[in-house]
Amino acid sequence: MKIRKTLESVTPYVAGKTKAGAVKLSSNENPLGPSPRALAAISREMNHLHRYPDGRSSLLIQALAEHFSLSSDCFIAGNGSDEIFALIAGTYLEEGQEVVTADSTFSEYNFSGLLFGGHVKKVPLVKGRFDPDGLLNAITEKTSLVFIANPNNPTGTFLSCSEIKSFMDRLPDSVILVLDEAYAEFAGHRDFCSGRDMVMDYPNLLVTRTFSKIYGLAGLRLGYAMGHPDLVQEIFRSKQAFNVNLLAQKAGAEALKDDEFIRKTLKLCSDGKEYLYKALEENGFFFYPSEANFICIKVDRDSKEVFDSFLDQGMAIRPLASFGMNEWIRYTIGTEEQNREFIRLLKTLKE
Repeated sequence: MKIRKTLESVTPYVAGKTKAGAVKLSSNENPLGPSPRALAAISREMNHLHRYPDGRSSLLIQALAEHFSLSSDCFIAGNGSDEIFALIAGTYLEEGQEVVTADSTFSEYNFSGLLFGGHVKKVPLVKGRFDPDGLLNAITEKTSLVFIANPNNPTGTFLSCSEIKSFMDRLPDSVILVLDEAYAEFAGHRDFCSGRDMVMDYPNLLVTRTFSKIYGLAGLRLGYAMGHPDLVQEIFRSKQAFNVNLLAQKAGAEALKDDEFIRKTLKLCSDGKEYLYKALEENGFFFYPSEANFICIKVDRDSKEVFDSFLDQGMAIRPLASFGMNEWIRYTIGTEEQNREFIRLLKTLKE
């Protein structure tokens, strides 16, 4: 028995590792836990688990439409952003066509392309940022999809509003840009703007987001895409009947309304960045200023060794060797106590 030829080059995803008793700050999860409004919605639905969920996630999609002031037919929900990427590739990528993305970014873009027989072309980051000109130069008549993470994982860098618009103006109409905004809610830079404001102007733009990060619902697996209705509605052809479970649908709709939780999360992240930036600079560590809820830091040594050392002392961070950044780590911004302990551990690398 042989697996499909296209899967021979696919490496299974490796999540951030930890161990029992360690503080996990490796997966960009919300240190405050889940949205309280989402938890209340889950509690209310527990007695309905014998029912199949709504196959189109209608309640959730209506809540998203109201939240973003777009028509409901601009949205599709999925079992995390990971499934959304696969649905997009399954809908628009023919075997043998190309996917273009960066070399140091989220691995699921590569996975989705390879899964459906695509050829993935990777363009190097420039100073930790996606290179719009490099991406455009890599596009050929065989290119079907381009993936850009904005802000990027793992560097936390971003492309400005003008850069995204300029890219879209030069992108061939036959190529779809998938703009992954998993961390967009954390972005506070004046030059950052969401692709949400562009989807009706560019019918080949899809914007993806997740409930895993700012809403603290990573364990429920809930993501979505928004775009022009003509583009989005075709993706339903690739979707399984009941891909988003009942609890996730209800929790997501309520989480969107949890303004107090969002405020607390953003303040925790902002305060953490202020402390960490200062401490990193004082101790001579290079890092990328981040528009996400994590910081990418150069440690000038094998990141796996740093990971092992930190884990032995009770903290899990993310070594970035799998991203092609062997001397870099990614740290999820945590509580004040966690951030101080991280800096304490980091200082030992200079001793």
